[in-house]
Amino acid sequence: MSTTTQKDKTNALMYASALLRIAYTTIAYWCVGMTPEENHATKGYAWSQINAYRFSAWHWRKYLKYSEDSRARASLAWCYASLGMIETAAEHYRLAYTRNKNPEIALYLAQVELDFGNITVAQSLMADIYLRRHELSDEGNCVLADVERRLSVTISDNQQNVA
Repeated sequence: MSTTTQKDKTNALMYASALLRIAYTTIAYWCVGMTPEENHATKGYAWSQINAYRFSAWHWRKYLKYSEDSRARASLAWCYASLGMIETAAEHYRLAYTRNKNPEIALYLAQVELDFGNITVAQSLMADIYLRRHELSDEGNCVLADVERRLSVTISDNQQNVA
């Protein structure tokens, strides 16, 4: 019971922190003159922290109206992937990756391509990522291991189906 209570307190603090960040950002935007990009990026990030991906995606779309940025586009794609909109997520990851060959963006694109069933594209991206894996964050390395595992299972399943 204490574990559940601790999780509830942590979740409540996380929600309160995100909502306060959103309120503070709104006040800063109107009173101080924060740029629209800063406003929407901060709110998009805050909403995603509490798994409110629809609100987060809305802010990332607004951000992209003001400024084209591959990180913002990748964040939008991540929101779409979290909402289960794999095809739309893949489109945005592809756009982000064409503008910025960052291995983190490539990794999440490979993950979405694998979810979408594009095994050869995912394999090609994984080959590129493998050369730059030292640039990945700790979270990126965990995702890399998961995608490698899923890709090998998918390939072995396909080989068994052919045989």
